[in-house]
Formats: sequence, structure tokens, C-alpha cells
Amino acid sequence: MRQSKSRSKSSAAEVPASSRTTASASESERPARSRPSIQDVAALASVSTATVSRVVNNPTLVSSSTAERVQRAIAELGYQPNRLAQALMTRRSRILGLSLPDFHGEFYAELLRGADREARACGYRLMVTSAALGDAAPAGVRGAFDHAEGLLDGIAVMLTESGQHVAEAAATAGVPAVVLDSQVDLPGVDTVRIDNRSGTTEAVEQLIASTPPERCFFVGGPPGNFDTQERVGAFRRVIRREGGPPRRDQIVYGDFDAETGRAWATEAAAGGHLVGSAVLAANDDVAIGILQAAQALGLDAPRDVAIVGCDDARVTTIIRPTLSTVAVPRADFGRAAVEALVRRIEEPEASVRQVRLPTALVVRESSVRESRNR
Repeated sequence: MRQSKSRSKSSAAEVPASSRTTASASESERPARSRPSIQDVAALASVSTATVSRVVNNPTLVSSSTAERVQRAIAELGYQPNRLAQALMTRRSRILGLSLPDFHGEFYAELLRGADREARACGYRLMVTSAALGDAAPAGVRGAFDHAEGLLDGIAVMLTESGQHVAEAAATAGVPAVVLDSQVDLPGVDTVRIDNRSGTTEAVEQLIASTPPERCFFVGGPPGNFDTQERVGAFRRVIRREGGPPRRDQIVYGDFDAETGRAWATEAAAGGHLVGSAVLAANDDVAIGILQAAQALGLDAPRDVAIVGCDDARVTTIIRPTLSTVAVPRADFGRAAVEALVRRIEEPEASVRQVRLPTALVVRESSVRESRNR
């Protein structure tokens, strides 16, 4: 390396000083490449910079022929508008806020995918946080929205448990707001919810077709969770219609994880309640835990225990037996949230809208067995 550097220095020394000076001068005279400006666009299109600004920010104020000429100049030069200047002029950041309880898992990943696609299609960008729900105290929640006005054009907040103070904080943040997964009664606040009742009702009806109502169970999900409450409500209604009110032990709460399912199945087997039963699990993770515990005990699904999960995660088609599940439109949920928020931003006086997205049973191997009516 030292020898190479030495030869380089010698070579440079052999170049006449006049030649080096000429080369340096020619390089310094070469114009620096810079980003095209609004003035460049105006000059090329033979219009004022004010006209270019109108075409970029509010094209309806400019004749179609002028707007077309400006757009050709923008495309030819590769001009990129200054987003900060645009925001100051239009008082719109084109940024949407989305607050979720968590980012972990396939449900939130799919929701975010749908929300981001819709935001981009509508000309917005998405800013995502879970901070709004990190502090249950109203003051802490309000702090998460302190800078919304001026930074965000609107906020969508997902509530999975009771959190009226969160919704109120979002509604008073000074920007349009939409609440997800919860029914709230706030002026000008739209809601987007998953209709768990439809798919859950289908699932319970399928289970009781082959299993007596008294041998059907609901397992998992925190009791305060909105999705759990709706699914349990549908379970109760079908069981009551077919055989009377369910016993207390037929509804078991827990977490949305496989361990909840494994623990319940192990205890049920020890008490002689697992064989011949049918289970609606609060989500697919709980259902997989039940299936794993049953298989570890030498039992078969659906012969010994019929199982249905909720959410339709990818793993439901990979495990054996494949898992019946209530499909939740996760990406559509995110898309509908952004669609509702953009509508509220662009039509602030529009009537309040409550959107409910349907769920549906997907029948696979884990719940199919001979009907008890045969």
C-alpha cells in the first residue's frame, strides 16, 4: 500500500503545474448539479411560480391547458415539491396517525398493510404508534396526542378494551378522529368495527351440529376485551337457543395465547370433559394450544374433540389437522380505517358513519365430524 501511494505521488509530480492548474480550473467552472426548483419549472412552462404552486397544491384553480403544460415541465425536470412548504401553504401535512394497542403478531401486521396501502392510494403517509394506550390515566393518554394538531391531518385509534378517555382524547386533539374496534358516541367521530357475531354464530352452529350444546366450550381471551365479549355473546345465544343457558364452566377466559389453550385442555382431560367435546377458541393461538395438548394425550381432532379458532392466521393451513377458524378481514380493517379517516378529513361536515366488517367461518379438518342428528 505504501509503495502504491508513493508511485501515485510521483506520477502527480510528473504532471506539469500548468496542466494541473488548467484541469482544476475546468472542474471548478463546471456547474454543480442541483435539484430543479419551482423557478426552473415556471421558466420552462412560461408561467409564474404562483401558477406552478397552484397546479401542485390546488389544480382546480388553473385551466386544464396551463396545468397540463406545467405538469409536462415538472415531469421533464423531475421536480419534487417541497413538502414542508406545501404543508405551510395548505395547512395539510398529508400524514395520518394510527394508534394501535400493539404491533406484535399477524393480526396487526395485516391491519397495517391494509392501512398503509389505502393511505398511499389516497395520497397520504402513515405515522404509527402504540403510545396512546401506554398509560391508562387520562392525562397520559392526552399527552400522546399533544402534538397531533399541526403535525397530523387525522387520527385513527384502536381500542380493544374499555377506554372512553382514549377516544375522548383523540376527539379533542384538534384533528379529525376515527375509533376502531369500539362503539363510542362522540360528535363527529366515526367508528370501524369487526362484526364478530356473524362468524362466531356460524362456528358455534357448526360445532353443535355434531356435539350436544352442553359439551360445547368457549376458551380464551381476556373478559374485558371487546372481541372476546362479542364472541362470547354469540356463543351464549346459540347455546341458549339450542339447549338452554350455558353453564359457568362452559366459558373460560384467559389470554390470547397457546398456553391458555394447553392449560384448559389438560385440565379438561383430567376431569373427563375433553373427549367428546367441541371448542370455540378465542383465537387461533388458543386453538393450537388445545390441539397440541389433545395430541400429546393421544387424542385426535376432530374425532375426540372438534376445534375452531378465530382470525384465520396462516398457520391454520399448515398444521395437521388443518384448523377451522373464523376469518377476520384484517387488511380490510386497516383499509376501512384509513378510508373513514380520509372521508372525515375531506368532508368534515359529513354525517357520522359506523362501519362493521363481517366475519365468516372457514371450515377445515379440525371441526368436521359426523352430525349427531343422523
